Amino acid sequence: MTGDRPTVDVDAAIARWDKQKAKFIKTLDLHLVNVGHGEASMRMPFREQVQNGAGAVHGGAIVSLCDTVFWVALASIYGPTQATATASLSCAFLRPALPPHDLVAHARVRKPGKRIVYGDVEVFSDDKLVAHATFSFLNTPIEEARDPNPSPVRADE
Repeated sequence: MTGDRPTVDVDAAIARWDKQKAKFIKTLDLHLVNVGHGEASMRMPFREQVQNGAGAVHGGAIVSLCDTVFWVALASIYGPTQATATASLSCAFLRPALPPHDLVAHARVRKPGKRIVYGDVEVFSDDKLVAHATFSFLNTPIEEARDPNPSPVRADE
């Protein structure tokens, strides 16, 4: 253990990730590279399937990479069964992600909270920062996540 942070079995986390990937993640060919308490890194190979009309990686693919790697960083704290959803996401595209370099994204949970989790992701192509995203995720109690008819919020509340 480092300080008061629990250690993460990186090899086991990567093996579990590879086994449980969702179809969309497989389509983007995202690979978990590293994970620690509140941190994760992921690689997306540069492929023709994720290029935009200008030949760079499509912004939607970059945002999907960011959203996914941030969820892994969050899950390293709360566990993979924590019901959660992206509450807000802002992504700044700083330069085009051009061939032939894979993209590598590094996520950090900056403020873990009981309900709201805040953090950011930096995306690199070779050694160049190509995008920076900030996130707020909402941790939802299981009962609330499963409720098909949530109570409406009244304007006077």
